[in-house]
Amino acid sequence: MKRVFGKIFLASALTIFAAGSLGAPGLASAASNSENKSAIAKLESIKSCYLASIRQEALQTKNAVPERISTGPASGWLSNVAASRVNMVTNKVEKTAQKAVNLNGKTYFAGENYASTMMQNQSLRFAADPLTNKKIDKADAVIFADASGRVFYFESENSYKDFIGLATPETVYGYSEAK
Repeated sequence: MKRVFGKIFLASALTIFAAGSLGAPGLASAASNSENKSAIAKLESIKSCYLASIRQEALQTKNAVPERISTGPASGWLSNVAASRVNMVTNKVEKTAQKAVNLNGKTYFAGENYASTMMQNQSLRFAADPLTNKKIDKADAVIFADASGRVFYFESENSYKDFIGLATPETVYGYSEAK
C-alpha cells in the first residue's frame, strides 16, 4: 500500500512540476486572453453607445434612422477629453469645467458637490486601464470618453491605441465594411 501511494505521490509531483515548468506560458496567455476578452467587451459597449448616438442624432434631426450604420474605424468611438471637464467621482464628462481638487501634489477634478468626496475617498483617485486593468492615477491618465459621456482612463496614448487596435471584424462584429 505504501509503495502504491508513493508511486501516486511521485507521479503527481512530476505532473505538477511538468505543468509548472511547461505550462507557465500557457497560463500567461490564458491571462492575456482573459484581459483581451474584458477589453473587447468594453469595446463592444463603446461601439453600442456610438451607434445609439448616431440613431439619437438622426431622430433629433428628424432624419431617417439608417438601417445599417457603418461604424467606421474604432478610433472614432472615443473622444479625447480635457481632464478639467471630467467629474472624476462620477467618471462622466461634464459640459463645464469642474472644480480642481489638489491632493498630494496632483490635480483631480470633480463637481462642486463632489470635491469633498474626492478628498475623503482616496480610492476615487484611481481607475483601471481598460486594456491592461492596471491601476492608474486619474491625475496622470490619458482620458477618453464614449458617446454617452462615460470616461475611460488610459495609462498612456499607446495603451489607448492598443485598446482600439483590438477592434477587428473578428472581435467586435461589424466595426468596418470589411467583407
